[in-house]
Amino acid sequence: MSTIVSVLGRVTQSLPNGGEIRPGQLKMAELVEKTVTTNGALLVEAGTGTGKSLAYLTPSVATETRTVVATATIALQSQLVDVDIPMIANALGKDIQVALLKGRRNYLCLQRLQELQRAKRSEQLDLLGGKNLYDDLSDIVEWAEETEVGDRDELDPSPSSELWSAVSVGSDECPGAARCPVGGECFSEKARQKAAIADVIVTNHHYYGLNLASGGALLPSHDAVIFDEAHQLPEVLGATCGTEVGGGRFRALSRRVRNVLTEESLSLDLDVVGGDLDAALRPFLGKAVTTSPEMVDALIKGRDKADRVLAALRKLKPSEGSDIAARIERTTLAATRLVNDIDTVLGVNKTDVLWVDGNTNAPNLKRTPLELGDLLDRELWDDRAVILTSATISDGILDQLGLDSATQIERVGSPFDYEELGLLYCPTDLPSPKHPDFRASVQDEMIGLIQAAGGRTLGLFTSYGAMTEAAERLSEELDTPVLVQGEAAKPVLIEKFKADAETTLLATMSFWQGIDLPGETLTLVTIDRLPFPRPDEPVAQARRDRAGSAAFRVVDLPRAQTLLAQAAGRLIRRNTDRGVVAVLDSRLATNKAYRWELISALPPFKRTKNRSDVHAFLSELNSTSD
Repeated sequence: MSTIVSVLGRVTQSLPNGGEIRPGQLKMAELVEKTVTTNGALLVEAGTGTGKSLAYLTPSVATETRTVVATATIALQSQLVDVDIPMIANALGKDIQVALLKGRRNYLCLQRLQELQRAKRSEQLDLLGGKNLYDDLSDIVEWAEETEVGDRDELDPSPSSELWSAVSVGSDECPGAARCPVGGECFSEKARQKAAIADVIVTNHHYYGLNLASGGALLPSHDAVIFDEAHQLPEVLGATCGTEVGGGRFRALSRRVRNVLTEESLSLDLDVVGGDLDAALRPFLGKAVTTSPEMVDALIKGRDKADRVLAALRKLKPSEGSDIAARIERTTLAATRLVNDIDTVLGVNKTDVLWVDGNTNAPNLKRTPLELGDLLDRELWDDRAVILTSATISDGILDQLGLDSATQIERVGSPFDYEELGLLYCPTDLPSPKHPDFRASVQDEMIGLIQAAGGRTLGLFTSYGAMTEAAERLSEELDTPVLVQGEAAKPVLIEKFKADAETTLLATMSFWQGIDLPGETLTLVTIDRLPFPRPDEPVAQARRDRAGSAAFRVVDLPRAQTLLAQAAGRLIRRNTDRGVVAVLDSRLATNKAYRWELISALPPFKRTKNRSDVHAFLSELNSTSD
């Protein structure tokens, strides 16, 4: 018996209800063990129910490999830190130190809180974005006296963005503990100090991406990194290794300037530039852009105003360790970062795409790199063991991460008997998504399915407009409750959905992945259309242009495969779950060019286009669960 079989057996036997090693779990653990001991790279697709967290954590803990685990969701981070890693360490008799590490903006800044408390009422109102949030501020002050970690996620309900912005600080403006009056009490620094001596550090994709972009400045040295939910990694790395400049940056700097400089014109000039940049960006919202004269003019003027702020700040001679010294330091860092980002955007090269994101009130110019290979070769692949895992990994991820096309993706199957547990339903008589009657037909189909299921439905949409239109009609015609994304925070909606089995929850892309809804509260997942990227999506279009004639199979199809599989994966989370995945886009059943590539990415459910069979199956599940 190999060592990993014995070790994994001890871990699974220590589970609350006991357990057995699953074949896919063992195969994955063997692959991870080999990777961490040879300092290699591994991409492994592990189907739902594999038990992949134990499969990748057990070899790391057993071999005492100093490891960073990066995930996409807070829920998984909490599960790893609070449950999985301590359980494995206990089962193996290992003294393992674990740390959860997030970006600075997630932690309360005691210096900013004290400054806000000591500020004049008018200054407080300015720092709070003009909103009366004094009662909420009092809650933050009370919490600050009790908390040991200062993590925003401890707060329930979560504070408003305006309030948290006023009592936290980003890495672009933090002077560091040594130059902060209360640096010795800094929550962010304490988290980093704990991580510096930890055996396993749990963080998120975004933070690890920032670590790569900074040349490894944010995380302590480590021998292995494991990216769970790795299908999201290319998009996150593109964002964290890119640049973003919008009018909001200038307005934020203006607020800081007002609190440290008496020269009012500097602050006013920044506000004007912010408005000019918003106006220049607004026509390009959601589009790729080269550079318009108005945009370039606003950026150059903005750079000049930020330089003038820096010149004025250099003339100040505050008392060391005072509040004003801390404010000046933060303002200097923010202005310097803004100047550098403007230079980067104005000097964009052919391997980057410039595009405008956000909304009409806050458009942002983004620079997204299309090639990450050189950075990842330098900062990731050659320095440590790297494991990427997810329930769905497309071959397209190789190109996105700069890996050789010959790199193998290992696939370990799910232990679930999908043919017995569920149906994949795709009606062939619905109109094309381009047809004007498509949305109404989808709604008709959903009403019939939801009624047969007795609620118990997660309705997923590719656009916000389609979701809101369906929500209005379904709320009128269904006798069972309907929840809609946006009515409350995501965790609140999920808890409401779990609490009432007859509920239908309608949502867009943020609910397609990373949520766990096991049991009888979910027996139907509907997907309104195949999740191909929009033709005008800027980054996707830039990748298409680079791919040429192979664009559809290099860019569009892998993305659709991954998202569709993630959405379908919401249904079967335990081996007792049963239900239907209904894809209400007939192209899945009729388009010979790509239908099988999409179907092969889904769990191997029984397939049907027969409406009456699906209604009967759902009705049976509904009656059984009552």
